[in-house]
Amino acid sequence: MRIEALLFVNWIFWVGLAAGTLLVVGLSELLGGTTRGYRLFMAWLLVALAAIVVASDLALPAGVEASATVEVRRPLTLVFAAGCVAYLVASIARWPRTWLAVGSGLVGLAALVVLAAAGGSHSAPLFAGQLVLAALALGAVNAAMLLGHWYLVTPKLSPAPLRRMMWLLIGCLVLQGVAFTAALLVVSTDPVAGGLGWLTWLRLIAGILLPILITVLAILASRAASLQASTGLLYIGLALIMAGSIAGSSITYLTGIPV
Repeated sequence: MRIEALLFVNWIFWVGLAAGTLLVVGLSELLGGTTRGYRLFMAWLLVALAAIVVASDLALPAGVEASATVEVRRPLTLVFAAGCVAYLVASIARWPRTWLAVGSGLVGLAALVVLAAAGGSHSAPLFAGQLVLAALALGAVNAAMLLGHWYLVTPKLSPAPLRRMMWLLIGCLVLQGVAFTAALLVVSTDPVAGGLGWLTWLRLIAGILLPILITVLAILASRAASLQASTGLLYIGLALIMAGSIAGSSITYLTGIPV
């Protein structure tokens, strides 16, 4: 795979972060427990992320295998960005918006699946699964980490929505570990034995296993009266999951093995 394909890693990261966050925020609003201030902040953040997504999509190179998705991928990207803007408008106007957020988030995930189906790996289904799981993990940890700050100014806010996000995060990370193992067993073990072995092990340990441990500790810490410890742990989890997501898609494009 040509090195230009690594530019798609940037697009994957931003789409995953934005789509996953929007989907988690929408589901959290559906289940209840978050504050209007938090939802408005997330709506503004999502518009900013959508702008980065569109700019990243317009900057993608031509002439590589993944660029063949442009006729489907770009409309999905633009619809997703429009959904983020519409969610902000609906949030400000207090219009019904929950299913708008969920639907727009699913459109973002669809864009990731379309990219995976275009090639770049030896197993499109595994690659698509990893991208979707990475997006949900990024969204869950980002939404949870930012929600943690609201407990500093709203002490009586129920910890239930935060715990739901953290349990979702653990589920996504565990499934990522399963998909990682499946890729090595079904496709090839070259990534762990070749020159990129160190990056592959880093992806597994720092991007999946350590975040699972940190999230478990954050859930345990959420039993305390103050959720500062949980929020601090989620900061660390966010950094590790970001690094793991970037490493995973980079290894996939470099070796063809969707880890």
